[in-house]
Amino acid sequence: LLPISKGSKVMTLSCFTLSTGRAGYLAAIMTAGCVSMLSGCATLSKQECLTGNWQAVGFTDGAAGRPADYLSSHNKACSKVGVATDYAAWEQGRQEGLKKYCTETHAYQIGRRGEQMTPVCPAQVTPNLERINADGRIFYSLSKQLSIEQERLNSYQQQYDKLLKRHSVALSSQSGVTEYQNGLSERIINTTQRINNLERALQELQRTYGY
Repeated sequence: LLPISKGSKVMTLSCFTLSTGRAGYLAAIMTAGCVSMLSGCATLSKQECLTGNWQAVGFTDGAAGRPADYLSSHNKACSKVGVATDYAAWEQGRQEGLKKYCTETHAYQIGRRGEQMTPVCPAQVTPNLERINADGRIFYSLSKQLSIEQERLNSYQQQYDKLLKRHSVALSSQSGVTEYQNGLSERIINTTQRINNLERALQELQRTYGY
């Protein structure tokens, strides 16, 4: 694990390994966590450079949506141990990996994480994938808003319950209590309506994409 200071927060990157699991490719090991976030963090280890399974490395990069110029990062990492990359083998593997990245299911999954796709897919499928990815990002935004509204509703309901029990109500007159109660009732109704609308929109996306 690699701690990274970012402002007042500390993030932790995990440099993990992936196996392609594809026939024709050996068990490809690639460090995936330490990429461009730190200038001194190598994309490949010394052993990975020496092993030189560039087709498998390319497959992993393609499946992660990395562009053709990403090989320069591997060049930098492997030059430190005197190893040259093999562009032809790497690019062949990357093109195979892109077939896994450039799918409708994956485009939607990426969007549901609130992320946009990297512009690496074939031109003929890009418009459709971008539309699906946008739907995924809509799902992400709606889900976040739903959580906010649910928390807000819970807060209003707690306040309303306390009001009914005459707990923690710092109001000087009965008319003030009534006015406050009516205001809470209206906020509860409006928030409930927004929650219902958000849930319907999410259900529609779930029906369209199956989850």
